[in-house]
Amino acid sequence: MPGTVQTRERARRRLAWPLVFLMALLVTAGAWAIWASRGVSPEEGAEVRVRVVLPDGASASKIAAILKEDGLIRSSVMFDAMARFSGKDSSLKAGEYEFIQGESVASILDAIASGRVVTVRVTIPEGLTALQIADIFHERGLADREELLALVNNPPHDLAEEFPFVADQSSLEGYLFPDTYEFANGVGALRIVRTMLRRFQHTAQAAFDHHPSRPMSLTDRETLILASIVEREAKHSEERPIIARVFLNRLQKQMKLQSCATVQYALPVPKEHLLNPDLEIDSPYNTYINMGLPPGPICNPGLASIEAVLNPEPGDYLYFVAASDGSHVFTKTYSEHLRAKARIERDSRSSR
Repeated sequence: MPGTVQTRERARRRLAWPLVFLMALLVTAGAWAIWASRGVSPEEGAEVRVRVVLPDGASASKIAAILKEDGLIRSSVMFDAMARFSGKDSSLKAGEYEFIQGESVASILDAIASGRVVTVRVTIPEGLTALQIADIFHERGLADREELLALVNNPPHDLAEEFPFVADQSSLEGYLFPDTYEFANGVGALRIVRTMLRRFQHTAQAAFDHHPSRPMSLTDRETLILASIVEREAKHSEERPIIARVFLNRLQKQMKLQSCATVQYALPVPKEHLLNPDLEIDSPYNTYINMGLPPGPICNPGLASIEAVLNPEPGDYLYFVAASDGSHVFTKTYSEHLRAKARIERDSRSSR
């Protein structure tokens, strides 16, 4: 019997050692998993932001290697395993991301799977030309300037299919709706143009659709062209409907618009003050020598200028002249216009 007891004891011991080893291994693996799933801790009291660029088509293991190399995760194996186990490995999105050192692997993984890329906030003011808008996006690193201008000057067929108002237009000048946008870094010209056209559709085109009856039965495009002139002429918002009325009155009476803003658009380089020879420049946009509206918008107007043309101020004004503060004096006859102009010039000389 004693021998049998000893034999059983030895057997129990032989079985116990693998169990102890297995438990130790599980505890160690668990501790490693907890350690590996935590982000890399920055120095005490410091908040370290790290930006990473994940290329198109990168696998979970490739992304894990990039994150580890940039000091955001402790173990590429853990990130890869979590991505595969959660099923997010097939939905990881390329782009530029910003993380705070110390974020958990789960948080980083969720951000990449959700595509929470770094965005650039850009405000496009009312009244800029397509050239000026292209410069802004180029300077912010969002799109190549020449590529964006090429899209504006020669819109591809698929844009015309998506946005019916683009059809048969030789240029998208006027349709790049001024607003505040957020784009991912390096988003590219096509995405920017498409986004701005969609904003135009939801805002400006909606205003056109809500006003089927127009002054002088203007078409949508004619309304946009006139709104672009109002945008460039008006310095005070309350004057927009009055300026719109002046131009509408001149069109109705078959008078030339004689807008300095259209001449500025026709010049190779805009000037602070136009000279008489500038008013004779040979261009279809020169409304001093051509009757009617120019062939296209001279800028990209905001909603206020569009609404001003759709709802102009009633009145018989045919002329206006700018004062030193940017406001205008409106008159009904040419003689009144000349007197107002002389008074403004006299006041300007006396204030020097």
